[in-house]
Amino acid sequence: MGIIDKLVTKDSNGEFIIHSWEEWKHISGGILHCPICLSLHECWFNTLKKPESPLHEKCHCITKHISKPIPYVNAKAECDIKKFTDYIFSDKYAWNGKRTLFENLGFTKEDSYYLKEEYEKQAVIKYTESQYKLQKLNWNGQRINIDIEFIKNGRSIKFTSGWMVRPKGKITNNTPLGD
Repeated sequence: MGIIDKLVTKDSNGEFIIHSWEEWKHISGGILHCPICLSLHECWFNTLKKPESPLHEKCHCITKHISKPIPYVNAKAECDIKKFTDYIFSDKYAWNGKRTLFENLGFTKEDSYYLKEEYEKQAVIKYTESQYKLQKLNWNGQRINIDIEFIKNGRSIKFTSGWMVRPKGKITNNTPLGD
């Protein structure tokens, strides 16, 4: 396998993915610091799936080429179990329909640990394979969507989950079921 074969592959939809990665670097241009630029400092993005640069007039941020992140080595996904126990399966949020959806698919509150682990496993792999979509960017950081897939009760199910890109190859789950 040549270097080009390692840098370009096809995803499950047959679309080409370029596996070139960059790390965002906030460079101070004076006393004032842009909170959006600061939120991106040391975050990793696929070269073709990153925030536009420069972000604003007088932006001094740069990106530098890095090696492709490796799941469980230098890339990590975290999903708080409370996203399931205290949100999806909570009586407090039953009005939003997410609990009903998960329960209709055969999941219960007792599946929360399994769901947390599966979300983390799939998310870190898909993030490092550039299978994410950029979403809102603000002073909290860059949000991305990642599809999480299950086969449950003989049905194939795909959830769009919301994540936040953090420094040094880490992503954290904002919501198990977005969009």
